[in-house]
Amino acid sequence: MSGTLRYEFGENWKSFVHRALDHERVARAIASLRRILGVEHLDGKVFLDVGCGSGLFSLAAAQLGAARIIAFDSDPQSIEASRAVRASARVSPDRWQIREGSILDSAFLSEISSADVVYAWGVLHHTGALWRALDRAAGKVAPEGSLALAIYNRQDRLIGGSTMWWHVKRLYNRSPAPLRRMMEAVHVGALAGRELTRGRWPFRMRREYTGDDARGMEFWHDVRDWLGGFPYEYASVEEVTRYLEGRHRFVPEYVNPTRGYGCNEFRFRRPSAARQPDPSASGAGTQRSGSPSRRGT
Repeated sequence: MSGTLRYEFGENWKSFVHRALDHERVARAIASLRRILGVEHLDGKVFLDVGCGSGLFSLAAAQLGAARIIAFDSDPQSIEASRAVRASARVSPDRWQIREGSILDSAFLSEISSADVVYAWGVLHHTGALWRALDRAAGKVAPEGSLALAIYNRQDRLIGGSTMWWHVKRLYNRSPAPLRRMMEAVHVGALAGRELTRGRWPFRMRREYTGDDARGMEFWHDVRDWLGGFPYEYASVEEVTRYLEGRHRFVPEYVNPTRGYGCNEFRFRRPSAARQPDPSASGAGTQRSGSPSRRGT
């Protein structure tokens, strides 16, 4: 949406694809997808990648045997990044479709078929309309299909809570490049200081990029993604679970909560008897994040 303050995710993803993506990171993404979905393969499945970013997890789905991948993103540079990954992997566009569009655009979504797996990882909380985006994503899950989500955790601390990070992220996006680099350095320094106070060497900060729970990401691109990620919303495990169980009759099958500001991870199943959501609904009446309302694309 024109005029909305928004981080340029696509620029960061293009940099990741050209500078950091390699076979090892792809292997970690594949292992992550298996863990989150609780499967060994996706043979014969339709995989819908909401906010595909770099295209890494669409590629992982292809490597796991998905019969059809539908990926979309609202950022043109993310589309470029994903198409570059598809071309490098030599996957047919007929099998792996990549489109520019928004989860909030009902006309666009009407052109997208339902899928066995709807993957919206770290995406919906950047739309500026988290609960409406969640409704739209849920509406694309086929009967007995899965909805995989990562949504920023709510931290209601008086000092240093999620509201503070909303302001930090807004400042980052309003700042020129030199100030952004300073904010990145301060943030990494704070992370290193935290590790030292816990009696651990700062290099442990990178372990999540190489350990069993790694997802194929890269440290510095993740730093910029975290500081820049705006619009920014958040929700507790209970809020997300209660919403999808109550409004959509989805069944939680996997929940991996975080204790900090990162993402709570979820996998829900849509039973065949679950009702379809009202596409015109906006989630009114559901508790929302404490951040000011800003609509993204």
